[in-house]
Amino acid sequence: MPSAERPHDAPVDAPDPRFERTVAGVRCGEVLAELSDFLDGALPPARVAALQAHVAECQACARYGADVADALARLRAGLAEPPALAGAVAERLRVQLRARLAAVAGPS
Repeated sequence: MPSAERPHDAPVDAPDPRFERTVAGVRCGEVLAELSDFLDGALPPARVAALQAHVAECQACARYGADVADALARLRAGLAEPPALAGAVAERLRVQLRARLAAVAGPS
């Protein structure tokens, strides 16, 4: 069975054969190009429906999309509000910050 991988000597801008299938009227490359907007909810409803129809029938795009969605969710969770500092730690930081600000401001 021939490999679907891009040949090593293929130009970088050559389409990857794994992502140039047309399924449900949408090419895999289109799904990849719009995946970020799709995941962010930034596409019009008709385009969302077209991409969902493609992904429902294309295992490669479904797997890739799920992997990207999972990675994005993990990144967003990691960027969420950090946990609150313990009261004593927060107070020590406030005291140090006030002292440094006072030192920078100089005598009044």
